[in-house]
Amino acid sequence: MDIREVARNFYATIDTQDWDKLSSLVSPDLAVHLASANPIGFADWRKSLTEFFVGFPDGHHVIDDYVSDADKVVTRCRFEGTHTGIFHGVEPSGNRVSVGVIHIDRLENGVVVEHFGQLDGLGLMHQIGAF
Repeated sequence: MDIREVARNFYATIDTQDWDKLSSLVSPDLAVHLASANPIGFADWRKSLTEFFVGFPDGHHVIDDYVSDADKVVTRCRFEGTHTGIFHGVEPSGNRVSVGVIHIDRLENGVVVEHFGQLDGLGLMHQIGAF
């Protein structure tokens, strides 16, 4: 199993918003760590992802680099899209965004059991004119 291919498929599935397929790629006990927040499970993560796609319906990951180990893969990428929907209370600006993201995914038996995500939230909010 090429762990980088698992990650590539994982983010492509998120970008297509195929939540059923995504749920098959993760453990039922998935732990998601976003920025500095407390860990959440798959259902709450799906809500968070859905909010992104409401704000950026054409949003997608552009993967720049992978670093992998036996059970972990680090993905350095950018989230790109057009702000055409409400996002965190900010009305659509029509602005194109591109923000840096670092993901660390830990796998067991070919499924993601733990996900860590760091997105440049300040840069994103600035790009959509929130301040």
